[in-house]
Amino acid sequence: MIPVRLVLAVKDEQYIEPLLHYIRHSEFDRRFSVTAFSRKDAFLSYMESSRLFVDLVLAENTFLEAWLGDEGASHVPWIRLYEGGEDNIPGKSISKYQPLPLLLSAVLDYTRGGAGLQLSAEGRAIVIGVYSAMGGCGKTTVAIHLMKQLAEERRKAFYLNLETINSGILFEGQSLREGQNQVQGLARLLYDLKAAGERDEPLKQPLLAYAHRHPLLEGDTFALLDNMNEMLEMEHKDTVRLMDFIADSGLYDTIIVDVDSYPNARTEAVLEHCDKLVWLLADEWNVMRKNGLWLSHLERSDPSLFRKIMGKTLFAVNKCTGELAHAMPRPEMLAEVTLPNIPSWGEGARQGSLLHSPAFQKDMLRLCHSVCSGRPPIETGGTVQ
Repeated sequence: MIPVRLVLAVKDEQYIEPLLHYIRHSEFDRRFSVTAFSRKDAFLSYMESSRLFVDLVLAENTFLEAWLGDEGASHVPWIRLYEGGEDNIPGKSISKYQPLPLLLSAVLDYTRGGAGLQLSAEGRAIVIGVYSAMGGCGKTTVAIHLMKQLAEERRKAFYLNLETINSGILFEGQSLREGQNQVQGLARLLYDLKAAGERDEPLKQPLLAYAHRHPLLEGDTFALLDNMNEMLEMEHKDTVRLMDFIADSGLYDTIIVDVDSYPNARTEAVLEHCDKLVWLLADEWNVMRKNGLWLSHLERSDPSLFRKIMGKTLFAVNKCTGELAHAMPRPEMLAEVTLPNIPSWGEGARQGSLLHSPAFQKDMLRLCHSVCSGRPPIETGGTVQ
């Protein structure tokens, strides 16, 4: 994850200095990049020139009243520092005076959307997207190993492969195609979901009428589609409807979603609507370069979506032979986990079996726990103005 770019606006410098000192010398140093202001004019000037590069404003009433009158200011999320006895401004408020760990945890949770790896009160599963901006980085291998790790930790997980052309790692040599099983399959589910949506009513068939349990995954999934057009014709809303149906089924703790590297409606829906995103790179110069260009384009073209995606992203680098040989594409990015290069895997593996290496599995365990904890790995500092 990249750090939360926080703007703090408080009149009292004696409030600012202890807060920044605490951040620099605590675990929150890796979670926040703070720009702090005690003067209203400096704050307003900064927000006018730099608001596209701000994730959240944490400010007292007087700063908010001056700023919220500016055109476009409301596009940046904000939290009011509340002392009591003030006129109410609609929106999120938080007590100014409380233990700093509680204050910063609440701010972080608000910014990250509160997504952790546990069931919500409504029994909804957490959706984890696995993505890479280039093919050949080992995305499907990572997604499948995440499934296996979750199974070993007794989590109930569902593997949703939304690639246009499935890699076939799990299905080669097995009669697990639609039409060859007792279940109705993904194509039928997509049709039934669309029909139910047009009638404005919930789908009455249970999820298990369409899915099956895969012995290698130790979890549920869909059989391969017989017709590639079924995947090509999936729109953004179809993808969201499908993920929601699985997440709301009450059968799973976690959904692992494997998507195409190139942009399409399915990939865009997963990037926008997943709760957590594992973004995979490889320790290769061209991979780093292309990921950096992709991220820079996204930040320029849609800053709001950029912040949303990066706020829930953990970066992992595959095919490493030790220390990273190539720098991450942006200076504020750090790899949550580096995964070792296994030369024998590139020579062609026996299909229908799961690739295995103790060294790879050890680092996959770290990645799985990082996704579960939601603790971002970014180093950052703070400034006072």
